[in-house]
Amino acid sequence: MPPAMRSFIAVIGGMVIALTVGSMCDLVAGRLHPVPEGFDLTNAEMLRAHAAAAPTGALLVVALGWLLGPFAGGLVATRIAEHNRPLHAYAIAGILFAATLSNLMRIPHPFWMTFAAVFGIPFAGWLAVRFAPTDGPAA
Repeated sequence: MPPAMRSFIAVIGGMVIALTVGSMCDLVAGRLHPVPEGFDLTNAEMLRAHAAAAPTGALLVVALGWLLGPFAGGLVATRIAEHNRPLHAYAIAGILFAATLSNLMRIPHPFWMTFAAVFGIPFAGWLAVRFAPTDGPAA
């Protein structure tokens, strides 16, 4: 398989895993703090009010997803990639970092969540690189 194709598949595969892990954490948080009947997910004010009323446990689960997603996705991407493995994990973390910052700008979050995102997501990408395989090309 051409290296560029393998890199593309590595990033797509890593993103699928990262988004799945993050979504699973969001589902758990949704169980801890469900949206009320008739909630409009497209209404920014309703989203802000709902997030402001969220219990700390639900917010911790969301933040955990922000950290586990880039870590798991980065691990998968580095496993699939044949060359420049760290770059693939950092790409996953970078994409998720940008998406999370967009979310943080649209919906107010507690300071600790912003701190966790700004420092934790790049750290999770770095950690994925540290745990990445260092042997020859992936099978």
